[in-house]
Amino acid sequence: MTDYDAKGLLSAVAAELADIRAGVDEAGGLVSELLRLAPPEQRLTYLTRMQAFDVLSQRVDALSGLAGALAADQPMDTALAALPLAEMADRLRELTFRVKPTSSAAPAAVSGDLLLFD
Repeated sequence: MTDYDAKGLLSAVAAELADIRAGVDEAGGLVSELLRLAPPEQRLTYLTRMQAFDVLSQRVDALSGLAGALAADQPMDTALAALPLAEMADRLRELTFRVKPTSSAAPAAVSGDLLLFD
């Protein structure tokens, strides 16, 4: 079995994600500048589409925080519970613990047949 530095890797991933976040922010700033040059009738459409940069930033921040928390020996369930994006936390929790998502948006799990009258 090969030994590896999981904490070091998670710290490096957190740093990489922080760098990516800076790039996303820079691209978002550029798009904002270009948006000012767009014709007024198209600005709302472009502004709505530009919100994708904000979502990307939030997702990158969340993953960076998760990697940093795990590198600092925080328990997995605590680190996942601290994620600010509930849908992401549910997806990762489901993969990590093999459980169904806990958010109210998720459908209820079916556990089997219910026999009311025999």
